[in-house]
Amino acid sequence: MDSIKAFVFGVTLAVAVGPIAILIINRGLVYGFRSGMLSGVGAALADLTYALVAFTVGSIIVSYLNMNQVYFSWVASGVLIIFGLWMLIGSLKINATANENNSSAIQRGDFGYLTSTYLLTVVNPLTIIAFVGFSGQLVKPNFGVWQVLSMSIAIFLGSVIIQTILATFGASLGRYIQNPKMIQVLNIISSLCIIGFGLMGMLKV
Repeated sequence: MDSIKAFVFGVTLAVAVGPIAILIINRGLVYGFRSGMLSGVGAALADLTYALVAFTVGSIIVSYLNMNQVYFSWVASGVLIIFGLWMLIGSLKINATANENNSSAIQRGDFGYLTSTYLLTVVNPLTIIAFVGFSGQLVKPNFGVWQVLSMSIAIFLGSVIIQTILATFGASLGRYIQNPKMIQVLNIISSLCIIGFGLMGMLKV
């Protein structure tokens, strides 16, 4: 029963439209399904990391985050703003063709998409708040290794299913939007949305 709750939590967490969801859709749109999917796997692995931590030392983490909530929120929001600005600057650069964008994306390597999304998800305030609340409900002192692993994997599976859908949606959208200018506009909108999430996080502190 707890594993089912964990799976539903993973789905719910991934469904929430936040900066990570926007990033995955954007990468699927601009660079194709593979890049979007790798970004989605990075986000799901971050959820898995948080789950393993939450179900083992959840009570300690909760108390630590409560004591340092203001500082952590500022740092996490700042990371989102900086990444959003970096995306915005890249979006404003005029490239010769969309194909050049795709070839340079391939040259950067798949590992970059996975790790960048992983790190952004780890510092995403929405992810932190959600796991703090969820772990507070389910963490028990008598949790065994099997329970920790099964619930963590359930969260990962729930998350990766939704991330796959997001990447597919972005890649499908990219097939219909071939105009480089339109793609640039969508990149700018995505960048501004991520910056907006960071600013909202700072205003809530």
